Amino acid sequence: MQLNHRLAPLHLLPPPVFTPWTGSLVDSHRGTISRKHGDDIPLPLPLFWYDPPWYQITMEQADNLAVAVGELDILVTAMNSDLSGPRTESMFHAGRMVEPEDSDNSPTHRRYRRIVPYRSERYGLTVTDFDAADVVDLRLMMARDVSGRFAYSPAQIQRWEAAPSTSPIAGGGWVPAATFPPDVASMQHLKSKIDQIRRLSESAAVFVSMGPYRMGDELPKLLAAQPDGLILRLDEIQLEGLELAAITRRARQMMNAEKCSEMPLWVVPGAITPDDAVKLVALGASAVAIDDWCNNLIMQTRDSQTASTAATKTDAAHKYDPRWGDFVKDHLGELTDRFLGLFESLQSVSENERLGSFSGTWAKVLGVEGLR
Repeated sequence: MQLNHRLAPLHLLPPPVFTPWTGSLVDSHRGTISRKHGDDIPLPLPLFWYDPPWYQITMEQADNLAVAVGELDILVTAMNSDLSGPRTESMFHAGRMVEPEDSDNSPTHRRYRRIVPYRSERYGLTVTDFDAADVVDLRLMMARDVSGRFAYSPAQIQRWEAAPSTSPIAGGGWVPAATFPPDVASMQHLKSKIDQIRRLSESAAVFVSMGPYRMGDELPKLLAAQPDGLILRLDEIQLEGLELAAITRRARQMMNAEKCSEMPLWVVPGAITPDDAVKLVALGASAVAIDDWCNNLIMQTRDSQTASTAATKTDAAHKYDPRWGDFVKDHLGELTDRFLGLFESLQSVSENERLGSFSGTWAKVLGVEGLR
C-alpha cells in the first residue's frame, strides 16, 4: 500500500545535541482514558479504526478481521449486528480463550478494545452492545454514504437490521440519515444524553464526535456537556497537510482554553502515514484513526471473496482462524511498529521542542520551531 506523507514539511525533532543521555522508558506508550465518572480505561496503543465498512464482507470474515486487528491493541468500532447474526454473539464482542505457550499455565481470556457507534438513527444498535464497551461514540455528524448522500446504503441497512432480501427496508433504497439524536431536543439537553449513556455502559468512556466546519461555535458547547473525550472528523473533506495540522492544533488549543487540557482529542484524518500520525499526536491529538490502513484489509478480503464465502450463514457460530492474524500482521505490522517507535521517541523530547519546519509558513501557522 503506497502511503503519502501529508505532513512532510513538519519534522519530528531529536533532543538537542547536549541533552544528557537517557534510556528508553519501559512501556512508555501505555496510556489511559480518563473518565468523568469511574476508573480510567487502559489505552495500550493510541490508534483506532473509526468507521469500518463491515457490510462489504461476510459476517464471519468481519468477525475474524475485527479480532485480528484487536490482537494488535487497536481499538475497533463494531456493533454485534456488524459482525454476527441476531441469534449469535461475535467472537470480537465475547472475547476468546487463548492457549498459553507454556503448557504449565492455564488458558487466558482475551478481550478486545471496542468502540460502540451511537448514531442518531441507532440502526442495528442493541442494549448488549454497551456491555463491556471501552468507548461509546455519540456521533453528531450526519452520515454520508459512499454516494455522497446523507443516507445509508441498502446493503448497510440490510446488514444492521438483518432484513430478508425479499423484504428489504425502504424497498431496497437509500435510507435517509438524521441529524441530532431524536431523543435529544437541543444542544442544551446533550449532557443529559451523555449521562444516560454512562448509565447504559458503566464500563465505557463517552465521547462525542464532530466535524471541523463550525468549531468556533460548536466545540465550546460540546465541551460544556462534559463528555469524556472528543473525536474530530477530518476525513470527509480533502484537506491539505497544513490544514490538517492547523485544525488539529487549533482544536487542542481551544480545548485548553476551555479548561479541558486533560480531555482526550481523537482525530480521524483520512489517509496518513505512521509519521503523520505521530506528528498529529505531537500537535495535540491523543489518538489517531487509521481507517485508511484498515479499510484496505476489507477491500482485499472483498476482492478475494467467492460466491460460496459470500453466502456464509449468519447464524452459524464463528471460530477464529489464526490465518487472519497473519494476514493483518503482514499488512499492519510494519506500520504500527513504525508508529510505535516514533511515538516512544517523543518521550525523549520536551513537548515544546518536538516539532519544527524549514518552511516559514508551516512554522508560523503551527507555532513550531523554524529550522534554518
